[in-house]
Amino acid sequence: MRLSLGRNNSVKRKTGLIIDYVNWSIQTGFPKQNNARNKVTRNRLKNLETYVLEQVNEAQSCGEIIDGYWLENQIDLHFNRTPINSLSYLIEYGEHFLKQLRYKSGGVDKNAVSSATFKKYQTILNKIKGFEEYKGQKYLVKNVDLVFRNEFMEFLDKQERLSRNTIGRYLKFVKTICLDASKNGIEISEQLKHFKGFTVKADKITLSFEELRVLGELRFLERKYQIARDWLIIGCYTGQRVSDLFRMKKSFIEKIEGFDFIVLNQVKTGKLVQIPLHPEVQKVLSKYKGFFPPLFTDNLQSSAAIFNKLLKEICKIAGFNQLISGSCYNADSGRKENGTFAKYSLISSHVCRRSFATNF
Repeated sequence: MRLSLGRNNSVKRKTGLIIDYVNWSIQTGFPKQNNARNKVTRNRLKNLETYVLEQVNEAQSCGEIIDGYWLENQIDLHFNRTPINSLSYLIEYGEHFLKQLRYKSGGVDKNAVSSATFKKYQTILNKIKGFEEYKGQKYLVKNVDLVFRNEFMEFLDKQERLSRNTIGRYLKFVKTICLDASKNGIEISEQLKHFKGFTVKADKITLSFEELRVLGELRFLERKYQIARDWLIIGCYTGQRVSDLFRMKKSFIEKIEGFDFIVLNQVKTGKLVQIPLHPEVQKVLSKYKGFFPPLFTDNLQSSAAIFNKLLKEICKIAGFNQLISGSCYNADSGRKENGTFAKYSLISSHVCRRSFATNF
């Protein structure tokens, strides 16, 4: 709301009401009258306008100072709001929570969060902002109750088209933010203790030693397939996440008590690991004169995306067509769907870590 008090003298304060910008009329300065919700919002704003102008007349007749604080107070009085600490709002506290995480993520302390964890919380905060815009209202931390949970789940499912596991994980993050707010004296809902996330058991796809042998003996005509196969074999015999797999270099190999190990600090956990150099990994390195295979691009994330795509293709060429249960992306629906699919279509980079754990 902008209140003009004369030339070059105006003050602005938030009304606390939210609307999608496509429903706002620049010509009238009010919501478009295209649905019931917008009509209600327009009436609320018109009533607020009338009330504030009446209060301006009274304040001016009494010589009262009219400034931003005055306007904010009038808005709160009109809507019967009691003054609220800004951190009592879910978005504002979420941003505060993120700032603390950013500080931790840049630190060296053992409790510091990884950049990946920070990005996850940033993503969930963006989803909450989208939810508020969709619902047309701001939420306090104490509003996070079971009704909020159900409506937020429906938003993530129907509007954002996220998988069940992702929705369950986001609910856990929301609860974590609220519990942190409680530690700092912010009021939370009594129902928060019943506000739970969830995990849907996913099928674990792995490659056996025999399937790895088949892949190792294949002769691919295209070099990109050869490189993808070689990285896959290294991954299945080292058990590392792709974020660590693609960082491996010849300099990472160290001799410890007469044996060769790949030594690295994991990106996700920050832990130092020493991985015995398996003969199958040594066999791959010998093809590259002791070096690890080249990456597909200079960017690790892009290389990981290309690797995921190529894994499906080389496993299809290898004939891994058996039908198994899993979750596969459906381009038509724009989301992952559970069902029975050819094994090659379910292969992704995490098959390396799962296969290592299963096979050994």
